[in-house]
Amino acid sequence: MKVCVFTTVHRPYDVRVFHKEARSLAEAGHRVTLLAHADFQRAVKNGVVVKGVKRPANRFFRLFNVFRFAVICLKERADVYHFHDFELLPVGLFLKLVTGQRVIYDCHENFPEAVYERVWYPDWLKPILSRLIAGVEPVLARRLDAVVCVVPDQQKRFDLKGCKTVLVRNVPRLENFAAAVNKDLPKLNRIIYLGGLTVVRGAKLMVDMMLELQKTRPDLKLLWLGPFNESHVERDTMDYIRDKGLSDSIEHIRLVPHEQVPEYVVQSLIGLIPWQPNEQMLRMIFPNKIFEYMACGIPVVASDLPSLKYIFNRANSGITVQADDPSAFAAAIDGLLNSPAKMKQMGEKGRQFVTEHYNWDLEAEKLRRLYQTLERNPEQ
Repeated sequence: MKVCVFTTVHRPYDVRVFHKEARSLAEAGHRVTLLAHADFQRAVKNGVVVKGVKRPANRFFRLFNVFRFAVICLKERADVYHFHDFELLPVGLFLKLVTGQRVIYDCHENFPEAVYERVWYPDWLKPILSRLIAGVEPVLARRLDAVVCVVPDQQKRFDLKGCKTVLVRNVPRLENFAAAVNKDLPKLNRIIYLGGLTVVRGAKLMVDMMLELQKTRPDLKLLWLGPFNESHVERDTMDYIRDKGLSDSIEHIRLVPHEQVPEYVVQSLIGLIPWQPNEQMLRMIFPNKIFEYMACGIPVVASDLPSLKYIFNRANSGITVQADDPSAFAAAIDGLLNSPAKMKQMGEKGRQFVTEHYNWDLEAEKLRRLYQTLERNPEQ
């Protein structure tokens, strides 16, 4: 089938949107075009045609940009439209009504709770938006052909509203990580954090953690591999790093090609997930980075959130500590670094766990089955 994947929020080579789903669909024999904001017009990678759409000037104009995507999608004349953002639900419904083709909503987040993490919304508005999204999202989604969910409680929320759902978890493609592990790369004296940086995701806490670690491990480095979600948060955090005299201890790399990420992780000693409790983080969400750390065979130190404790209780590949306590993070890291045998054991258990339970080969099969169902039932 001809498949049009589109997103207004994610980068064209986003890990889930491109490297997992779009590539897997192309590998299954579908003709896949991906539409996303980009500075180029057209590229072909891994069998996927990627078409760039000019970025809007700001968030206000992004609302009008949604209509542009609707027009561009119509021109694709696809058999299946597969979109990845809450703001595109009206476009998905429009495409369903106008074309009669199959439309899939890929829901990455618990959006009613995710509102509370958006720093650009005033606090008084967040509960109103949360209730509005919780009501509108399933009403629109159940008129589509399928909702792809990432965690079981999210799937349950849509099921209760009468949506047709499939669970496709956000877990790594293991081949890249196995290749990095097999290179036998040298370990560097550093710890690593993967992914977007915000206050809620622990940016400031990690600075305070490194300040504590300076007392016992002055040569230890922290690598941040991922962008800040807001420019003013980046400015404030970098100023805080300089004020604390940690500029030489914390390195920030905004973006690298996905294929290079495993090597950065493999060469690090410990992976971090210092997320702070809020309405979204207290749900059962499983960040992709936890499985990427495990796939690279390194132990993890994480906040004691319910979902993270659930994973580590099963995998025995990391330690959870009080989420808002930088000293607890520092102590856990220092303790692991003093126990190389324990670190190795945790790393090996983590690799075994993702290989057996949380890897993309298992999830890609679910995605392929969904598309086979749509192909067999074109009247949907």
